[in-house]
Amino acid sequence: MGEIKILPEEVKKLIAAGEVVERPANVVKELIENSLDAEAKKIEIETLQAGKRLIVVRDNGKGILEQDLPLVIREGATSKISQVEDLYQIETFGFRGEALHSISRVSELYIASRHFTASRGSALLARGGKIIDQREVAHPIGTTVEVRNLFYNLPARLKFLKSNRTERKHIQETVVSYCLAYPEVYFYLEQEGKTVIDLEPSSVEERLVKLFNLPSTPSFAAAENSLGKAEIYYYTNYKSAKFYIFVNGRPVKNSQIQTYLKNKLGYRTLAALFIELPPYLIDVNVHPKKEEVRFIRERKVLELIGSLFGKKEQIPTPADFVLKQPTLEKYLNPPKEELSPLPTSVGFQILGQVEDTLIVAYREGFIYYFDQHLLDEVVNFHLLGDESKACRASLKAGQKLDKNQMEELLNRWLEIGQPRTCPHGRPIYYKQPLEEIYKRLDRKTPRGFKV
Repeated sequence: MGEIKILPEEVKKLIAAGEVVERPANVVKELIENSLDAEAKKIEIETLQAGKRLIVVRDNGKGILEQDLPLVIREGATSKISQVEDLYQIETFGFRGEALHSISRVSELYIASRHFTASRGSALLARGGKIIDQREVAHPIGTTVEVRNLFYNLPARLKFLKSNRTERKHIQETVVSYCLAYPEVYFYLEQEGKTVIDLEPSSVEERLVKLFNLPSTPSFAAAENSLGKAEIYYYTNYKSAKFYIFVNGRPVKNSQIQTYLKNKLGYRTLAALFIELPPYLIDVNVHPKKEEVRFIRERKVLELIGSLFGKKEQIPTPADFVLKQPTLEKYLNPPKEELSPLPTSVGFQILGQVEDTLIVAYREGFIYYFDQHLLDEVVNFHLLGDESKACRASLKAGQKLDKNQMEELLNRWLEIGQPRTCPHGRPIYYKQPLEEIYKRLDRKTPRGFKV
């Protein structure tokens, strides 16, 4: 008998569910998107034990028809598309018919809803992807979804979740993204019985001020070309770099755009970038969690983003780094400054940058050589909790930094406890005793003695 076996259907479905739902924040994301697709103007989220024990999402959207309710947890059941061509005209968040099916596979799921045309509501209870009960209920127009005991049947996945504090932060970050993308929608988030977010409909500017406690209104810029339009709201004196990117209202991650914004606006900038394009120019069917998008005419889209800052600028594609590196300096590299030693608040003196790759600093008798990519990567990993995402979002070798950017990067590294290695295990820095350098040069130290 051969060694290769076909997995049972139940196992295959659990694996597929795990690709969509990796942590409680993924559940919150999918349920918020369902509410927005239902044209909800009020969305309330509650969690207990960082979402592991309970996640509740309520909305006042158009609701679900009673006859459709059993279908919402069926694999591939969706009202959004019906043929291949529809994949190129997607204007909704959901389209695969995977979210509620995947959630139901790894939890105890309760859904109650009343369609706006109905006089009564209906509800179902499912466990492990199977419907246990369905009945009529009293319910206002809209939908309530309760997810209990997440990953009860995947103990390994439950074990590898981060601390409750970290998982709560991921949920908060998810909700904040949609608060910014949809300022016209009321959002409420309660965690462990405490109100964390309570935002009435307003503007993007007002939401940035309230969510991040900004002392003043962010700056604004807009641009347009033959493909579409872009808008950015940004505040350049924030405590660290934080960028939100939205494509047609969908929060996405794009390390190329993020790196460009970081270089253009600085390492202490909070920004929300909104890109509007025809649906046929965007491929959202790239990632199971729909966190990434592919642009059909990428160069034009990147030119659109570059034009937000005045004269036409082109954000480099990977090929540009190989073929046109010298022509990129005008917008990738900040103006040159004299790199005199800069004392930081934590005792480091920034000495400079070597080959736009290593940050050189002095502290307490040692010269430190930091790999700028690994330094940024470990900080991003601490924030994102994902190795590949942290790597893609980080500085690359060959990017020139000014002294303020280097200081900011070192301070962020110190704030997370000065880890010695990156998430992949590579050393972040090498340090050399200054006395050893004097010894090799066979000279006295400035203190007057020979070593």
